[in-house]
Amino acid sequence: MVMGYDLLATLKLQSQYKQYYDTRPPVACPNDGTPLKPGPPGQPGILWCPFDAWTWPDDYDPEVHSGM
Repeated sequence: MVMGYDLLATLKLQSQYKQYYDTRPPVACPNDGTPLKPGPPGQPGILWCPFDAWTWPDDYDPEVHSGM
């Protein structure tokens, strides 16, 4: 039997997971799973997929790619 406090604890944990994963850069391309590589030297902080040229954070959409 699920009590109200169990549901509240689950919702709080889900919120913490979402906040954690929303602040972390991805390690693989969400389109094909190819590991992301660091961007060009002139653009620090950019990750890109060598297979389909998807880039993070430019092509990242939290509504589509967050998985939550």
